[in-house]
Amino acid sequence: MATKKPTSKSSGKPSDPPLSTPASSGQGFKVQVFYLAASSNNPKAPLKDALWFATYPIIPRIGDCVFRDGVYYRVERVFLYENLAAGWCADVEVSFYSRR
Repeated sequence: MATKKPTSKSSGKPSDPPLSTPASSGQGFKVQVFYLAASSNNPKAPLKDALWFATYPIIPRIGDCVFRDGVYYRVERVFLYENLAAGWCADVEVSFYSRR
């Protein structure tokens, strides 16, 4: 009777658990959002640059809209981070979003 040779895929030890994201609390993902006023030529756009931290159930994607202080912003760029320490998961660059 032939013996079964172990393969490299089945090493006998349990698989590693999935990596947890420390910047993701049970409530959502922490992101840093920034708005550059100089990038907008709309007269209704905010005149000052803005920077804020927010927690979202998912990291906003390009084209998504976020709302802050009565103003809608459109996500233009997303920079993701692989964090090994507590902090934020992504930088999100937004522009003014006029509904028309």
